[in-house]
Amino acid sequence: MESRETKNSQAKTSLPNHLYGLLPESVRIVLTTLCQVGFFERSTLIGTWVMFFYRAIHDIRYAASTSDIDMAVQVAYRKGGSIIDLEKVLQEIGAISDLSSDGLLRFIIPEFRIEFITQNKGSRKEQDIVFVPEWNINAQPLPFIRMLLDFTEKVSIGDFYVRIPVPEAFFVHKLIIANRRRDSSKKEKDLDQCRTLSGILGDEKLQQVIKSERFGPRTKKLIQRSCGTIDFPFQRLGI
Repeated sequence: MESRETKNSQAKTSLPNHLYGLLPESVRIVLTTLCQVGFFERSTLIGTWVMFFYRAIHDIRYAASTSDIDMAVQVAYRKGGSIIDLEKVLQEIGAISDLSSDGLLRFIIPEFRIEFITQNKGSRKEQDIVFVPEWNINAQPLPFIRMLLDFTEKVSIGDFYVRIPVPEAFFVHKLIIANRRRDSSKKEKDLDQCRTLSGILGDEKLQQVIKSERFGPRTKKLIQRSCGTIDFPFQRLGI
């Protein structure tokens, strides 16, 4: 049976090789290493570094820079698939394992922190850290991550490729989480990214993303509030 992630993925986009040098060296090494072990076959780069690729593909203005390298990881995997010790792989490129008090395993490299995130099981209650046996890592379960895994595209640059969410999925995700933030600076960053992406979005794809989820009244209000803040027509989402 074809997976939702495969069904909704787009063809690979190739970026000019000169952009390779615009990524910080540590970020390039991490992305290249994960590509080489097959991580991006189904899992996805998320967070602010995705904006670097949108900027290159869609010619938008955005200064993509953050100390966090966030990955959305698929927990379900094909029966009989190989197991790769991702902790060991990252340690081999100089990453230091950092186990937090809540049990989440992060990886620290010069100036950057790598963290793995996955879709929670649908409950609003805080959930335990999820072990991912396929990669021998664990991941933080959060809501609204599935759309970032289900609607993706591959982007090649230099000697590696990375899987990223399509802009419409990233946009909807940010619309939701912006008004769930307690940190006002992170909220403004989310909304700024939405503003930046608003001019490159396709209504058909936006509505596909929306229809793939079951949003409750509270989430719809969060989306509508974010749309109002950035002057984006709420009706374009088809909610």
